[in-house]
Amino acid sequence: MARILIISHEPEAAPAVVGDILLERGHEVDVHVVLADPRAPDIAYPDPAAYHAVVIFGSFANAYDPAARPWVEPEIDLIREMVEEDIPYLGICFGGQLLTELLGGHVERAPEEEQEIGLVTFDEDPALPVPAGPWFTWHEDRMVLPEDVEVLAHNGKAVQLFRHGRAVGTQFHPEADVDLVRGWLRIGPDHVPAHTTGGQLVQDLEIHAASLRANCEQLVTWFLRDVAEIGA
Repeated sequence: MARILIISHEPEAAPAVVGDILLERGHEVDVHVVLADPRAPDIAYPDPAAYHAVVIFGSFANAYDPAARPWVEPEIDLIREMVEEDIPYLGICFGGQLLTELLGGHVERAPEEEQEIGLVTFDEDPALPVPAGPWFTWHEDRMVLPEDVEVLAHNGKAVQLFRHGRAVGTQFHPEADVDLVRGWLRIGPDHVPAHTTGGQLVQDLEIHAASLRANCEQLVTWFLRDVAEIGA
């Protein structure tokens, strides 16, 4: 089985469903939390070369926020090392945004009407390596990628899935479940837009729990088997 490094930011940005799936499949998982103490970010990352793959999750921080750059820039350097050494990498939401910056793109505030929170689906494309939806998303920013980066999924508002070699980025949160999002709502209720409510988000997650779990399974399988080439 594979040895996989998971990097979370805030403790509330837990691996959740993705982590559960990896453990259920017998993989060895190590977790590094960057902002367990926000006053002293832990940027002493484990050596990515000691792992078969690395997964970096989301954050309530904005990648371009000057206050976050002292720990964001070392994390981008870590991703650069993985890309240069061909270490399989999956960047989820914030993790995908940092990959975007590394590849020469940028992250920007999305127009208010294109800031997404809740369930989304992708534009239909027979070449999609994962289901078109539903997926849970929560983002105020969006990724602007260089033209030479392969966009795998878009939904008319934002790039949702892209790939560069053995590095993959998502804008959505395949790991999200009810418990995880309830935690996000406790620490970030001011991020919920007027067109929805925390109660509605939780209800949607409960209704679509089986589909969301199945879709996450397929994403993990695709990443491990076809991108990382280490078996599912």
